[in-house]
Amino acid sequence: MKKFFAIMMAFFLMTIVSACGDEAGENEKKDSQETAATEVKHEEDDHADGPHEPGADDVCAFCNMKVYTEANPMGVFTAQAKMKDGEYVFFDDSGCLVNIPRRDDVEFEEKWVRDYITSEWIDADSAIPVKADLKTPMKYGYAFFKDNESAEKFISENSDKNPAMATWEQIDQIANERYMKKMKMNGDSMDMDMDDKEMDGESEEESGH
Repeated sequence: MKKFFAIMMAFFLMTIVSACGDEAGENEKKDSQETAATEVKHEEDDHADGPHEPGADDVCAFCNMKVYTEANPMGVFTAQAKMKDGEYVFFDDSGCLVNIPRRDDVEFEEKWVRDYITSEWIDADSAIPVKADLKTPMKYGYAFFKDNESAEKFISENSDKNPAMATWEQIDQIANERYMKKMKMNGDSMDMDMDDKEMDGESEEESGH
């Protein structure tokens, strides 16, 4: 009888220990899941405040042309900005980034371009521009680098592309010249349309007489 009682007690103790172990495992698993969820939320929060990635259907906020993603070779020339109202907009080329304030009443809170070597987003104001014989979406031909060292290395290793250090002021000047030329062309086109309409009206009046 005593032997049977001892066996039952041992079995009872083993059951309790096993249950405690299972509970500890469940608590550990729950803690791990909560930690992972917190880390994901932090990553999402960080991403919300920083640069975003364009989608396949995004277009340039200035010229309405296709914006290339990082996976496309042309994606290295994509730029983006965060507006004062929190909206994110994308540009297919650097010239469009500097031209949009000329056309629209907009203010940027932050703006980014891609590093030509790594394709990582870098602050546009601190980026180092290089003008070269590069095929860019709107034919501006500017690439950007995170620091002078990488820009100078690109220049020294790509003499066939006629690269040269540039500035945002130079980009802005070129973009402005192109914008004013386009505005003039559009204005001349509208004047020609008005002249055609006036001539059509005069012809109708003469026909009526």
